[in-house]
Amino acid sequence: MEFLSIAIPTYNRASILKELLTSFARQVREDKVPDGEVIFYISDNAATDTTPEVVKGFENNPLKIVYSRNEKNIGISRNLNKVCAMAEGRFIWTLGDDELICEHALVNLLKALRQHEPGLLIAFDTRYAFTLPQPQMFKDYQSFARECIRLGNSHPLAEQTLLSSNIFRADCYDGKYAEESVDTWFPHMFGIIRPLCRQHAPVLLPDFPIITTRESERSTPSDGVWADLDACWQFYMKWLRDEMQLPELDPYGPTNVARQAMLENIKKHPIAYLRRYWRALFQPTAYKFVFSRLFRRG
Repeated sequence: MEFLSIAIPTYNRASILKELLTSFARQVREDKVPDGEVIFYISDNAATDTTPEVVKGFENNPLKIVYSRNEKNIGISRNLNKVCAMAEGRFIWTLGDDELICEHALVNLLKALRQHEPGLLIAFDTRYAFTLPQPQMFKDYQSFARECIRLGNSHPLAEQTLLSSNIFRADCYDGKYAEESVDTWFPHMFGIIRPLCRQHAPVLLPDFPIITTRESERSTPSDGVWADLDACWQFYMKWLRDEMQLPELDPYGPTNVARQAMLENIKKHPIAYLRRYWRALFQPTAYKFVFSRLFRRG
């Protein structure tokens, strides 16, 4: 019986999608994940590469895959909403096609979901300098947000907007509201957080690694579109502040934290920073993003 749906929107990333599915296939075999317990939903946003062939090579070997291909590119956010609507499991994991999956992540995730039945499990990037003790269960999302504010760092609330950080109970997701929020860049967050808060469902921070982001590909965004990340964060944080009635939540806090981290990295390791993000030199909109982050003030 389907327990976990892994929802993957994809576009023109056949080679790294193949790596992702290969990692999962190995874990399913080696960790003996029960047949049919995990279903992979893939929405191909009219890719022009070999994505269809890659997916076909993994169907039932040993992955259970439901594949859909759009006739035309409908944009990142609409494709995300579409693949979430396809999912039928008790839990849904929205997953980027470019992530690196940690060893035994899938079996550990299934165990944690069954043991704790959270409304939301947050999987932060393994390289993220998270300040809250783990594992930790919060009685609801409001409690999680208040603890971040108490510690003087609301950045985890913005960091969580990473698509792959969210594994949520299907009944804690409002697909209609996500669709209404399609122009916000983070429609999944609006679809998750509103019902999560209203149900006062528990939030789990696990103590095992799940994902590591693949920075080299992130410097060339999916669909070739660079969002104004800080503006998106600020809009989302203002909504979050009002939704949870937390006037002490500073919408500009995450941007300030990210700015300081960027400046420190450039100052301490300028060559390493350039090597990591050199692909961004060929993306004109990346310059606007860097200038905005470094010089725009909230």
